[in-house]
Amino acid sequence: MTDSLRDSLERGDWTVPLPATLVVDGSDMQLTDCLRLLPGKRVTLAASWRKKAVIAKLFLPLAAKEQTAEVSGYTALSEAQIATPQLLWSGTLDNGLLAVIYQKLEGVESLASGVAGARREAFLAASFELLSKMHRAGLWQADIHFDNFLLAGGNLHVIDNATIRQQSKALSPEQAIDNMAAFIAQFPWRERAALLSSPALGLPISADKKTARSSLEQRSRSIWWQRADKYLKKVFRNCTDIAVSRHRGWYLAHQRTLDEIWLERFKAAPDSLVVKGELLKDGNSATVVRSRIGERSVIIKRYNIKNAGHRVRRLFRETRASNAWRAAHLLQMAGIKTPEPLVLLEQRRGPMRGVSYLVTADAGGEEMLDAYQRREPTEPELEDVREIFRIMGELQLCHGDFKAKNFLVTDLGVQLIDLDVLHAVNSKSSFARCARQDRERFLRNWYAHPAMEARFKNLLTTPDG
Repeated sequence: MTDSLRDSLERGDWTVPLPATLVVDGSDMQLTDCLRLLPGKRVTLAASWRKKAVIAKLFLPLAAKEQTAEVSGYTALSEAQIATPQLLWSGTLDNGLLAVIYQKLEGVESLASGVAGARREAFLAASFELLSKMHRAGLWQADIHFDNFLLAGGNLHVIDNATIRQQSKALSPEQAIDNMAAFIAQFPWRERAALLSSPALGLPISADKKTARSSLEQRSRSIWWQRADKYLKKVFRNCTDIAVSRHRGWYLAHQRTLDEIWLERFKAAPDSLVVKGELLKDGNSATVVRSRIGERSVIIKRYNIKNAGHRVRRLFRETRASNAWRAAHLLQMAGIKTPEPLVLLEQRRGPMRGVSYLVTADAGGEEMLDAYQRREPTEPELEDVREIFRIMGELQLCHGDFKAKNFLVTDLGVQLIDLDVLHAVNSKSSFARCARQDRERFLRNWYAHPAMEARFKNLLTTPDG
């Protein structure tokens, strides 16, 4: 089984054969669950070994430097008395795979769930304190993100030790701020303002606080966009969350967790699922239906080609489905509620594009105008609307069609849909113009309802404040 595991890694498979057994230092190790996989390089597995629950990191020989860095990072953290899971064994297995074995932490809570829960401020304080302690010891994580921190036994533990970097003295204020900014950039943009004003935020002791905070704001913005740009490229290729395939003139990108049988049916005959779905919109530019993936309700949007002239004009342009796919992932990163993007399907012939489809989760709810003709908006719903405008203003995003029907009032709050032309604008003057148009279009929804129009006018601010 060890050989098949190595073969799977070398082939670049996105799955590994489990359960499996391999021999580590003369004792059998039972491998049960894949926790993280980087095809062609390494895999992290939950396992049991010598009557202990362990985490096994296995590397191909070409990733030997990563194994060395993993052990070096562990040593640096341990010497600085920074909590990290205990290293039990490292070395080379009989089949040539390299291994690093850690004691598995019990009763673990992830940082991602912690900062989203009731003990948010306690988690943030612990996080900032841990980062400050690392910085004072001359340590930092080169690839900092939520998954690299786990709470267990009342302590925040650092994992992914291969990304630990070390220098002989404490980080300079500039270095510390840069690493802190990278941490803040992991949060949805919606939370950024609260983080930057959090009393738990630990700025370097030797730094001028006003200058340090200004630098932190600028660097966290820059790093957030760098991270977003990198992620928005990943959603169009094979990665941990997204699977991509090409077959007979079709390009398909989808969440890896989706049902494979349904995906094959959809790829083979997408229009048959559109025809069989519950019709929601039958327009010249798009057809929208409600359908199902097993027990899950979904929305399928087909972007129509109106005529031969329209086909020629769009032949070498990015499809609207592709832009909406990217935009939905961007809004999720930003913390703006939008139906979860599930599938992108496009006709492709080299650089040429044809008909395209987007499948999203069915958010349910009702269009905003219908909802607020029956009742008053709730305070959380008003907050959602305010946040949509605030975040899009800060990120300089333009939607292009703020009709009320593109705001869904759902059990999860107000969700923004119809992202076909949503885009970022670099020029401040150009953004001010399109943001003003978005705001004016939104307010026009309420001309027949003066009280509601006045309420939203009071709620919203213009891009220049």
